[in-house]
Amino acid sequence: MSFSGSTFTDAASKEPALIDDGNELQMPVDQSSTEREVKLMRYKEKRMRRCFEKQIRYASRKAYAQVRPRVKGRFAKVTE
Repeated sequence: MSFSGSTFTDAASKEPALIDDGNELQMPVDQSSTEREVKLMRYKEKRMRRCFEKQIRYASRKAYAQVRPRVKGRFAKVTE
């Protein structure tokens, strides 16, 4: 990373990483308003599709859990 003027640049990307504005460091504003709107719409759509319900990820684990003995709903050891 090199320092040139008031902007730090990464040698690999040649894009400004941070802008030193007196006491504050700010991210550069390179996006147009339409790009930002598109990204915000995508985020909001994904947020609406979130599902916090229980999902079974592994059928084999579910099958094993169903055959294990339980005491008051908790797994228990088999005493012989």
